[in-house]
Parts: sequence; structure tokens; C-alpha cells
Amino acid sequence: MEFVGYGEAIELLKEQGIEEIEDDDGRVSLQLIAGDEVRQLHLTCRESECEPREGAAVVMVERDQLPEAVENIIQKLHLSQMLLIPVAKWRKVFDAVAFSMVDNQDWQAVDTAATVELNTRDPLLCEPGDFQTVNALVKALFSDAESVEHGLMITTTAAPVMVEIVPQGAVRISVGNAVLADELAATLHSRPWARPEASS
Repeated sequence: MEFVGYGEAIELLKEQGIEEIEDDDGRVSLQLIAGDEVRQLHLTCRESECEPREGAAVVMVERDQLPEAVENIIQKLHLSQMLLIPVAKWRKVFDAVAFSMVDNQDWQAVDTAATVELNTRDPLLCEPGDFQTVNALVKALFSDAESVEHGLMITTTAAPVMVEIVPQGAVRISVGNAVLADELAATLHSRPWARPEASS
């Protein structure tokens, strides 16, 4: 796992149809530009107040099953690499998961090396050998994070896909390929914890 420059990564992501949207509080959301091929999925627990994006297919998931759902998504996408990008700054994420990840040696190595990046959104580049650590990080966020500023986005420069972890109990998924989106939805709906709801 290593940090890469934000500007360079964003330029590559724009080639996949991903754009930056910044809110009034300085938080940045990366979203696929709406188009005919873009599909939205929204995983949420009942207590979550996170609103799905327009047209998203909603799947209800128990809160404690959300990390497994994200793991299923990562496995289904067969990614050779991932980029982790914080919604706010890395300091918020590191502080939120400090207790849960204290015994994770791989994450502690990242934590030690992250001094310069704490006040940035520089993406954290992860390869398949790092995915277990990513899964642990997602679990820690859903367990310990309390604010939208602790949110994390998972994406790749190799495919038009964006997975946004909303610590308050939701996962927003945007896929720019209809076939891949259908496969992903089928995988999620097949899980024993998934309960489809009417699309918004």
C-alpha cells in the first residue's frame, strides 16, 4: 500500500468518466458522470439516513453485514488495484479507526508512513495482497466512525466504478458499465442478508 499524487490520479479517473463534486464544507465526492450506461446501487441498513442517488436500486442490509457486502463487491470486480480516497482528509480516517486497527501490522505501517499525507486526499494505492487490510479498514469504519467526514471512496483507474463507504450505515455504488452493474447487483441480491427494496 502506498500513497500516490492526488492530481495525477484524478486525471486518470476523469478518463473513466469520474468527476469531483465538492460540498460547502470542503468534502469531496467522486461520482460517475450520469449517462445511459451508469447504474446506481445503494446498500443501506434501516437506521441509516443516507439518501440514495437518483434512480439507485436499493438493497437493505443489516449494519453488521455491510463490511461483508463491500468485500463481496471487491471480489466480484476482480480488480488488479484499488485507490482509496477519503471524503475529507486522511487524518479523519486514521483517527476514526485508530483503536480497531491498532493490531493490524500492515495498516500500522501505512499509518507510520502517512505523516505527510494526513492533511491530504492523496489516494492510497492497493494491490490484491492488500485487499485483506482494506476489508479490515472498511469493517473498522462501520464499527467506529461517527461522521460523514470519516467516509472513504474505493475506485480504480482500470474501470468506471466508484464505491463510497458512508460510515452511518450505507454504501453507494456507481458503475459505468451496464453488464458489470447487472452482474454486481445479481451477486448482492443472491446473498442471504440482502433484501431488495423498491428503487427510488
